[in-house]
Amino acid sequence: MASEELVVKCVNVRKVYMLGKVAVEALRGVNMEVRYGEFIAIMGPSGSGKTTLLNIIGTLDRPTTGKVYIDGQDITPLSDRELTELRRRKIGFVFQFYNLIPTLTALENVELPMQIAGVNFREARERAMKLLEIVGLKERMHHRPDELSGGEQQRVAIARALANRPSIILADEPTGDLDSKTGMEIIELLYRLSREEHVTVIVATHDPMVANFADRILLLKDGVIKGEKRPKR
Repeated sequence: MASEELVVKCVNVRKVYMLGKVAVEALRGVNMEVRYGEFIAIMGPSGSGKTTLLNIIGTLDRPTTGKVYIDGQDITPLSDRELTELRRRKIGFVFQFYNLIPTLTALENVELPMQIAGVNFREARERAMKLLEIVGLKERMHHRPDELSGGEQQRVAIARALANRPSIILADEPTGDLDSKTGMEIIELLYRLSREEHVTVIVATHDPMVANFADRILLLKDGVIKGEKRPKR
């Protein structure tokens, strides 16, 4: 696979946390490659390192050893400021518990990443309104999170993740707090938008229903990718 085709590449990524005097190895040498436009599921039990791996790819955490490449750039030597800028431009996040700001409306939550990135008010407002319409919340955009259902809040979170036109969306158990019907709607939406917005999606999940939407499933266990499979469709 040519390096120019890769949006994400991890080379022997290890992450060790210190719990008091005890070293806990969350990742034990992860190697993975993700092409542009792929929908990837990382599957594994709780404690297998899924969230740690997403946080490292998303520049929220640094590997203890190893290298991570985003769009061909080695990000491991970058400063915190440079990582923040890269994250702002290239990466969107969708979390299990939505992480919306409770005092802001759905519209304001989606606008916020664009405002931080310096997008002018009119452009940010138009983009936010368009995204909320795309995710089916045109009539709910002026509601605050506590006035929305869990599924609606996750739709807002997906719209927010797409706000700055990232090349990568990282979704950590995006259906984990939802009932199965709503979860299916959310993952179908994420899959459809990945195609329409031409964005790479990496989903950490233990839910086979979610993984069935993936182009490839990476199997993570004990901090190492043990294999890969294609979903049964």
